[in-house]
Amino acid sequence: MDVASLLLPLVLALVAIPISLALLDWLRLPPGPCPWPVVGNLRQIKPVRCRCFQEWAERYGPIFSVWFGSSLIVVVSTPELAKEIKVRKLCNLELFTQKRLEALRRIREDEVTAMVSSVHRAATGPVSSLHEKKKKSTAMRNDFESDFSTTNSNEGKPLVVRSHLAMVSFNNITRLVFGKRFMNANGDINEEGQEFKSIVNNGIKIGASLSIAEYVWYLRWLFPLNEELYKTHNERRDQLTKKIIEEHEKALKESGSKHHFVDALLTQRTV
Repeated sequence: MDVASLLLPLVLALVAIPISLALLDWLRLPPGPCPWPVVGNLRQIKPVRCRCFQEWAERYGPIFSVWFGSSLIVVVSTPELAKEIKVRKLCNLELFTQKRLEALRRIREDEVTAMVSSVHRAATGPVSSLHEKKKKSTAMRNDFESDFSTTNSNEGKPLVVRSHLAMVSFNNITRLVFGKRFMNANGDINEEGQEFKSIVNNGIKIGASLSIAEYVWYLRWLFPLNEELYKTHNERRDQLTKKIIEEHEKALKESGSKHHFVDALLTQRTV
């Protein structure tokens, strides 16, 4: 009995100390929606995640905690708080400096000018050229579909500008990030651009699905993942990323750093 009475407080202390430390860590976390056991907040997140997080920011404050299974995610929803986290130097002092943004101004102006010219040609030009354009871009037909009339001219007719806005957005993103165009003035996307767009679309679809098995490994037998889908997507993404990095590393050695974002990241990596 004497040995048991001595060991009991020791055992209780060994159990109580980790629980107390975990409770203290929990209390120091930003506020957030109450997580469920095992799955965390996965079942509470709405399909449109950004709107869901915006609603939670209004309720819990600009910085709040979300649990994806047992993984903690801290969401920051204001630029002021974002400046205080570790990416401040990268974002504010490297990617979005006044000098860099001013150097990239010409790209933005070029793309807007190209869009205005494209809209003008579509509004005043003959329909035959528009049908020809649609035939050339069959791979992107679902994304850049336009509804034009079948008369000899589109002058004075309604014009769907979705394809033109999509073109300027796509070219702006690729030129600002990679320093090159994947789409020409006719709306045709080259092979590398199609691969990039396909990877982005697949990533959005995969990221939008909040599978319990992805975050709670011991429940995967109940909710099996499509491992082949994830593996194929990751391999394609890594292959394209490696190709882009190699191209920019070669360009850095030959002509020095440019102002687009990939070069800024590579420059920081070598610092």
